[in-house]
Formats: sequence, structure tokens, C-alpha cells
Amino acid sequence: MKNIIKFIVVLELFVTSSCKKSFLDKEPLGVLSSATFSADTTTLGLAVNRLYGSIAWREFRIGQHQYSTKEMCGDDFIVGGNADFKVFQDYSYLTDNYMIERYWGRAFENIHYCNVVIDRTSTLKAPYSAQLFEAQAKYFRAYYNFDLTNVFGDAPLRDHDPVSTAEYNIPKSSHADIIKLVISDLKYAIDHLPTRSQWGTANLGRVTKGTAQGLLSKVYLYEQDYANAKLYAEAVINGGEYSLYSNYRSLFSPDQLYSSENMMPGGFIYNTSLPAGRQYGPYLQYQGLPSLGSNGDIFPSPNLVSSYEKGDPRMSATIFTKTDIIPGFNNNQPVAFPASTNYANKKVIWPYSYWNGGNFNFQSVNPMYLRYADIILIAAEANNELGNISDALKYLEMIRFRARGNKTFAASVAAGENDGAGILPQIITTDKTTLRLAIWHERRIELALEFNRWYDLVRYNKVAGPNGSSGTGYTENLLKTVYGRTNFNYAKFSHFPLPQTFVTSSNGVLKQNSAW
Repeated sequence: MKNIIKFIVVLELFVTSSCKKSFLDKEPLGVLSSATFSADTTTLGLAVNRLYGSIAWREFRIGQHQYSTKEMCGDDFIVGGNADFKVFQDYSYLTDNYMIERYWGRAFENIHYCNVVIDRTSTLKAPYSAQLFEAQAKYFRAYYNFDLTNVFGDAPLRDHDPVSTAEYNIPKSSHADIIKLVISDLKYAIDHLPTRSQWGTANLGRVTKGTAQGLLSKVYLYEQDYANAKLYAEAVINGGEYSLYSNYRSLFSPDQLYSSENMMPGGFIYNTSLPAGRQYGPYLQYQGLPSLGSNGDIFPSPNLVSSYEKGDPRMSATIFTKTDIIPGFNNNQPVAFPASTNYANKKVIWPYSYWNGGNFNFQSVNPMYLRYADIILIAAEANNELGNISDALKYLEMIRFRARGNKTFAASVAAGENDGAGILPQIITTDKTTLRLAIWHERRIELALEFNRWYDLVRYNKVAGPNGSSGTGYTENLLKTVYGRTNFNYAKFSHFPLPQTFVTSSNGVLKQNSAW
């Protein structure tokens, strides 16, 4: 199979139930019919491919899911005129918010697809194929469950395909129990997934041993288990499967879906044969600018823009401004901006030749769900928290070295960059608190607009006090005092409410989060 992400498979074997009712009081969304499904190698292979189709950006309204639960409560985006997104920035969303409800439905649908594969591999007579299918399905189940517990905290835990109606309606499991399954699934994936080179070029886009190690390092970082975060992040770094792509701007090009840095490709490849409603890339719909044909509802925040160090090349690679042009569009003249912003996300803006039929929304896109730079920064943070300052500085410099254009700070000075002062001075502090804040700043800049910021802010509140030193309250102080978002309350808004429709229809089985 050439480039597995191209396999956007919607199996006719999937019998989809109405999305208007709760999965808790009927068969879950997207149930495979046991009457038509057989656990042979070909059919299971197609079911595994369906998991990759789910992670790609073609899924209906997945853009809403990502922005609402991973970015809009944070500080990297601002909202234009879209009231549906604005409620997340002022923390006025309610338990019946439709974007959160859609996220919930899609998350459990995708977990179901994983369980369908996992539950049937035991009957497959080809042991290697069974382990390979199960490893991929367990990786994706871990990914979705990790995401689910980050969004909601406690949530129903579905670790197999329901076999009786009594299992359709289940209570929440604790965050700890969900994380326990996530870790178990990822360790299985690590033991049974091939490396990138073992998969070979014909299978570029598949998750790998390194992908599973990288996600597990992130799980441990979020759990403040820094020893294991360091262990698995450094396993990726020392394993040699992945490397920093040489050019930060080109990294996000639709031409680089399978670059050396992309550990979990989520690319959407535009295809005219898709149904009309599926041709739009939801990743694009709310970004860009109205003058490009985008909805143009969300934009990089002025605070993010002002956070870049002087001369940092990543700013011009990430932030599209009023003086920028799009080659081939608008006679190569600057494009119109709405009054609400001076900036757009340049990571999704490419030359006009990339726009199929001249439509900004009809593009292949290259979002990454996990990339190597993230893992290096996890290694830096974990080492700093463990007191291994020299290693933390080493990993931080790897990121800044690439950001400078693969040169040292001394070479930047010698080249006369930033008026001869050089760009991105090498961080040399040995103070744990100062270095912690430097690493967090680097995460914000390096991973800007990539759906990491809100989860980072949530966990930072448990790691440090308002000034970054030991304690708690960092994020609450940042949002309320620095940004003036007085509605924010960490105990309530660090997790989203369970959709009220599902709580009500569970007849008392599913309990709303206590803060709501």
C-alpha cells in the first residue's frame, strides 16, 4: 500500500446509528454488524485503515472539535465574529454546547472502531498479522482515550466492543483508570509496532514504535511522572527513527506529509471524488481569511505574536500579516484583512497553485498530531524537573538551533542577523525555575497553533505557581490577572462538562462533572 493516509476508507460494513441519541442508551455510534464482519486478514486490514481515515482531517466538523477543546480556551487564538467560538474564550459555554457534544460522539465512535479490531484479532490465524493489527488499533485507542480524559477528566471507559445491551449504558471511570489503559495500550504498541524503516516507504504514514514511545512520553509528562517521560522521550531521540526537518516553514507544507519529523501524520489529501460536503478541509474552514474564501473566524492572538523573540524566523513562518502576499493570488498583492485582526495562521496558507479549483478550502493540508520537536521539548522539560540541567539545556538548544536555520547563535551573530546582535541566544541558565519558563516559552512558539497550548496551560497550573516556581496556580494567574479573563476558574474550566444530552438520557447512570 502506497502512503496509507491516502486510504480514506469508509467501510460499508459500518452500520451507523443516529447521532441524535446517546450511545449510552443504545448501540454505540458506528457499530460493525457482526453478521457481516469476519475476522480475516483482508477485512481486519480494511478496518485498521479506517482508523487512519478517522484521524485524517476529512471527518465532518472535526475542525470544530479540535478548536473548541484544544485551543479556544487558551491564549494563542482570538475570535473574529463567531459567537460559537467566543463562548470558549470568555468561559460562558454551557453543558449543552453542541461542539462539545459532537466531540464526545466522535471520540466514542473512534474508540469503538479500535475495539472492533482489537476484539477480533484473537481469532485471526496469522499471529504476526494479528499482533500488527492489534498494535495499531491499541495505539489509536490510547490516543483517543488520552484525548478524552484531557477534555473531560473522568469519562466512560470502553475497553471492548459491547456484547450485551447491559453494557451500552455505563458510568464514568476515573482519570487514573483511563490513563492505566492508555499506558497499557501504548506499551503493547511499542512491543509490536515496526519502526519507520521497518515499515518501509510503501507504508509511510503508519504509526510506528517511535510514535507509540513518543505519545507515551507525553502521557507521562502530563501525569508529572518525569522519570518515565524522560525514559520514553529519550528512547525516541536515541532510536533514530525521526529527526528535525531542516526547514521550519516547509515542514508544514502539504508536500511534506511524511517528513522525518512527522510522527503521526494527519494529512488530508484533496480528492474530487469525495462527496461534496466532504471536500472542504475542516482544518481550513475557520482559519485563513474571509478574503481567501475561508470563514475566517479565528486568528492568531496579538499576545502570541508579541511573544516571539526579535528576529525569530518561526514568526514569519507561522504568522501571516497584512503586508504578506500569496504567490499567484490577488495579482500578488496583499490580501484584505477583517477589522478584528492583523494576523492569520500562515501554517495553513500556501501559494494559489495549491488551491484546487481556486478554492482556499479545497486544499491538501498537513496538520501533525505528534511531531519530533514536541518529543525533544518533553525530554528538555522532564530533565529539568529531575534536576538534569545540562541535558535539559542540550535538548532546548536542539530546537533553537533548527529555528535559527540550523546554525549556532555564534554563527547567527557572525552572519549579522538581527542587526548584528544575532537571533535566539543560546539558553544557559542553570536555575530550574528560569529554565522551566524558558522551555514552556519554547513549546508555545515551536508548537504554535498546533492544538497543544490549552492542554499545556491546564497542566502548568499543577506544576508551578504564578511566577513559575514550585507550587500551583500558574495558569489561573495568567488567565485572570495577566489577560483579564475574570470568568476563569481552574476547578471548573480545566475540564469540559459532559454533554447534558448524554447525562440526561443515561437515566442516572452517567454523572455530570462535579464542578458543573
